[in-house]
Amino acid sequence: MDFSIEPVLPSDAPRIAEIYFSAFNNPLSMRLMPRNEEGYAFQVANYKKSAEEAQSGPEKDMVKVVGTAPGQDPVIAGFAQWKFYDGTPIDEGEKKEKTQWPSGSDAELCDSFFARVERERRTAIGEQPHYCLQLLAVDPAFSRRGLGEKLLKWGLDRADEKGLVTFISASPAGRGLYEKHDCKAVHNYEVVPGYSETSMVRPVAGLSRG
Repeated sequence: MDFSIEPVLPSDAPRIAEIYFSAFNNPLSMRLMPRNEEGYAFQVANYKKSAEEAQSGPEKDMVKVVGTAPGQDPVIAGFAQWKFYDGTPIDEGEKKEKTQWPSGSDAELCDSFFARVERERRTAIGEQPHYCLQLLAVDPAFSRRGLGEKLLKWGLDRADEKGLVTFISASPAGRGLYEKHDCKAVHNYEVVPGYSETSMVRPVAGLSRG
């Protein structure tokens, strides 16, 4: 089977949601997003909106890795979601629309975790323009084929072309892959008992910062 990187389409959202649920089964993910109809519908709507935003503007990139083989229908095996930040200072007093999390999720944990990731990103990067890997997932049925690395390299190459550092909030499962590509851990913190997240920064072209 051959694999290629392509833009995610809004119509891909149901398959993208399936991959998310199959790939993320750690203690944090299980509390953030329930494995029920409401959770699935929430993620389908979320990924459809993200794909539409990626199509319509320069701030987001959402790509999929597609497998093709003779006599078989193409299959989406994984995806990655990236976002560009131009370095504009954020007004800490600005109120954002509160996300209505699906029934069965730990809404308080959702709010606190994603707010923490934002604080970690601002602390690690400051106000310089940068690229951020928001999510990367591969269907476990396609593991050990280098697809996560393929998706990661797509974004890092784009960051290098634009002369941007990259920020990643890494799960324990993903940290090793990111370290392999010159991402450096800047802070590790426990989110829930038994699960820690790592804030990572990769300088332009993998060169040391400063």
